[in-house]
Amino acid sequence: MDRRGFRNQYGFEEVYSALFVDFDNIYTRLEEIEPSAAHVFATNPQRWLKWLETHAVRMLYGDGVRRRILMRCCYLNPHCYHQYRPFFIRAAFNVIDCPPLTNQGKTSADIHLVMDAMDTLSHKTHFDEFIILSGDADFTPLLIRLQEHARRTLVLSVGYASPAYTAASSWRIREDWFVQQALEEKGLEDYPAQTQTSEEDSTGTDADMLDRGADVVKSMVQESSSPVPLAQLSHNLQKELDAGHDWFGYGRFREFLEALELGELEISNVVPGYVYDPGRHDEPEETSVRAEFKTQYPELFDFALRVHRLTDVPLLMPVHYNQLLEFIVDEVNENGFFLTNTSRNVRDKCVEAGVPVGRAHVNFVLVGISRGGYPLSEQDVVDLDEVKKAFMRNVKDLCSRTQFDLRGEEISLLYEWMSFRQEKE
Repeated sequence: MDRRGFRNQYGFEEVYSALFVDFDNIYTRLEEIEPSAAHVFATNPQRWLKWLETHAVRMLYGDGVRRRILMRCCYLNPHCYHQYRPFFIRAAFNVIDCPPLTNQGKTSADIHLVMDAMDTLSHKTHFDEFIILSGDADFTPLLIRLQEHARRTLVLSVGYASPAYTAASSWRIREDWFVQQALEEKGLEDYPAQTQTSEEDSTGTDADMLDRGADVVKSMVQESSSPVPLAQLSHNLQKELDAGHDWFGYGRFREFLEALELGELEISNVVPGYVYDPGRHDEPEETSVRAEFKTQYPELFDFALRVHRLTDVPLLMPVHYNQLLEFIVDEVNENGFFLTNTSRNVRDKCVEAGVPVGRAHVNFVLVGISRGGYPLSEQDVVDLDEVKKAFMRNVKDLCSRTQFDLRGEEISLLYEWMSFRQEKE
């Protein structure tokens, strides 16, 4: 039965989903970067299931769509993680035990997951989506096959994910969204769920929120002598409205901004994005940070662009990397390391200083520092040189995984990129 466009009795279009969880992969990677998030993931699956069903769905389909996760499978090594099995059984998961089969601890989770997913293609229920929580690139052929069957695929990968793996998926659930929105102890309350509310209450709340947002934007643009960057607007609107990570259900700041009645103001797509008054401001020109990077450091830019395309390492100018890493060191030394709080505070410092660095950039670097052998949560005093060394080790490792081994002049360019004196580590 072709269900596309089907609506239930409540007027919601329903998306039927099958969920496959590679527990060992997600749990171990979360534990490396945020142990508290790993604990919530393992002991409270109902929490992130609710996020997947009621909040994450808006990012793909907008309002009026409800995701129903009808099949739930969790593949788990009982020798290491048997204590978490009851939590998933209680959340209506089919838990498939995958004990080690080799002396190196290799389990059969991947082959079990692939076989079950392929069997699900012929299930009597037509599943619209296949959600795979794993960063294992071995699942790339599976994603391609599901795509050939016109099924949408969503993947969650914590830490590095092969570009081929993410390219084969319909959508990648960003790890920072998952940690900050689905696993934070106080996260979900900030995001309005898709519930039945009276049309009058919903309309009144939305109109008031949109009016307040428009007033804030108009005031900032009126007071500015030049176009206002979107990052600055986002920062101020969050402080004024407490919009939460979901921006009142709009999913992203840009979608929320475009819903505002801004009168004569215009939104520019020139990187990094601006709102301006055509009657008072010159239209932003195509002088992006990337263009500035290429002009000032032509040889370094070519190298950095190649690394960025292969590994997703943020394409920031050396001065911006230096400022970002300094902000990280200052923040952790002042307030300790907690991934969500640290990334938010560092992002805010970057915005206030006019450094073109987003939250995703900060998260990538924070995770990279830990994966480079310098866990920020374990340091009494964080040292800037050690932070740079760790992040560079992580970049080298990411390049190596893509068969781009850095040598000679490329190593020198990496040191230049990170504004770090070259010496033997």
